[in-house]
Amino acid sequence: MGLLAVCLAVAAFMVGDWLRSPYLRIIGTRQLTFTGDICGGLESDGRHLYYFRIFDHSLHSLPVDGGTESSFPSRFNGPVILHISPDGSHLLVKEFAGDAAGPTERIWLQPTNGGPARPLGDIEAQFAAAFSPDGKVIAFAQHKTIYLTPDEGATYHRLLEAPGEVSWIRWSPDGKHLRFTVNDLKTNVGSLWESEDGGKIRRVQTGLEPSANACCGTWTRDSRHFLFSVFRNERWDLWNADEHWSPFRSGKPLLVTAGGPEIVTATTSPIEDRMFVAEYQSSTASFKFDLAHRALTPFLPNRSVEDPSFSADGKSLVYCEQHTEQSVVWRSNSDGTDAVPLTDPKLYARWPHFSPNGKRIAFMGKWPDKPWQIFWISVEGGALHEIHVPVISQADVNWMPDSQSILFGHTPWYLADPDSPRAIYLHNLQTGSLEKVPGSDGWFSPRLAPDARSFVALSADEHKLALYEFATSQWRVLEDSQGPIGAPFWSPDGKWIYLNQHARADGIDRNGSVLRIRARDGVKDKVLAFSEFLAEPSCNGWTTAQDGSIMVSCWQANANVYDLKFE
Repeated sequence: MGLLAVCLAVAAFMVGDWLRSPYLRIIGTRQLTFTGDICGGLESDGRHLYYFRIFDHSLHSLPVDGGTESSFPSRFNGPVILHISPDGSHLLVKEFAGDAAGPTERIWLQPTNGGPARPLGDIEAQFAAAFSPDGKVIAFAQHKTIYLTPDEGATYHRLLEAPGEVSWIRWSPDGKHLRFTVNDLKTNVGSLWESEDGGKIRRVQTGLEPSANACCGTWTRDSRHFLFSVFRNERWDLWNADEHWSPFRSGKPLLVTAGGPEIVTATTSPIEDRMFVAEYQSSTASFKFDLAHRALTPFLPNRSVEDPSFSADGKSLVYCEQHTEQSVVWRSNSDGTDAVPLTDPKLYARWPHFSPNGKRIAFMGKWPDKPWQIFWISVEGGALHEIHVPVISQADVNWMPDSQSILFGHTPWYLADPDSPRAIYLHNLQTGSLEKVPGSDGWFSPRLAPDARSFVALSADEHKLALYEFATSQWRVLEDSQGPIGAPFWSPDGKWIYLNQHARADGIDRNGSVLRIRARDGVKDKVLAFSEFLAEPSCNGWTTAQDGSIMVSCWQANANVYDLKFE
């Protein structure tokens, strides 16, 4: 009888464990916002949602079961919500306050009732700060180190050192586990790590391949499920890992969302089995700006065009068609007809250019989990070629007149390790030779003049523009700006250099403008303020057409919040 009882008990355990499904099943979906401009994180106390909007720095609050949205003015410039206190009274908010050389990331305590925010001491952090489950301690990260503060920033002490840059910290509901994302700045790939009771750290075994780009985990209220995001196939999706270990289950994570818009942020309710997610899609709208008539007209309005560039004879156009996390190189006639895709959608491509003889197209691209590289391809398509040089994070390719040599540089700080070197190089595709341009250390974003006798480049902090002359090997600073500048390009006659002036340092250029500088003597002239023509623009000038018109691309986002009930 004793043996039978044991066998029955084991059988009951196995059946019960089998019936306890590892699946997190969505049983209801409801759209909560319809403005399309949600950004900067999303948090909930179970009764209200809290979020910011693009270009609107007010804090917004919405009842989770429907009702009237409330908004409260805030002091923030570029706010991002990092976490909410367990009692729902305060948000941890980061604001961008620095420049393109590396933002200063201060942390603030923002009351959810719209009261005045106060700083978390003098603490600066990346995308990582969270309340403990009892609300008594706040964890935050400075690069690779996680600290704890028990008194709202008055004092803090080191908890642990991670193997990479830390972002997105979360405690388990019981307070025993601290999980966080570790980012490899060389590959831009994230992985999930944890520490138990502040002890030794270990990598979280998600059940996916080791190279999976994972981020931003959070628990459900009962600790049964751990939700996290994975970047795969050029999009972010939400996955679920069953936290209940069992020898009768595989332990593999399960996909919660797939297809449709990306899930860019998710948070769970602390009082119900429901989650709130922000779904995101983006595209670009392109325009031609006629300087003489000061007219901004749509260009290829049915396509999401970015980085347009014309062939030397003006008959052909190459551009990237951009949708959310996908950017594909297309070639067409100059009016957009007979458009043909040239690259694999898995390869994120930017800034394509025709060779002077019109036979090749070179561009910068990034495969998943790989650094940025320079590639070239025939104008007819076909095999993709990469350059084989000992330079990591290659960017901004320019063709030299022989159609065999290229001028290129490194990526900006936000696309690679900010501490990696910046320089500019000449490379011959036929001979394989590589030469660093004299005096180019600390410069990037080269743009070759139409006569190929000189080029302009940006300083690493994106505040200076300088011209380099090949004949004399001399550099001459043309612009030393108080604010960040970017994406320089030349007029067709080579007399003027255009550059984008960014009104803000977080990549959203609400009141950005295009400035031109005469190469001969440095005379300056503002030629285009985007806000004169577009409401709340986020735009850049990219190049000039043969008639001298400026080609402009403006980013368009569509992000809304959805309520997902699960069991």
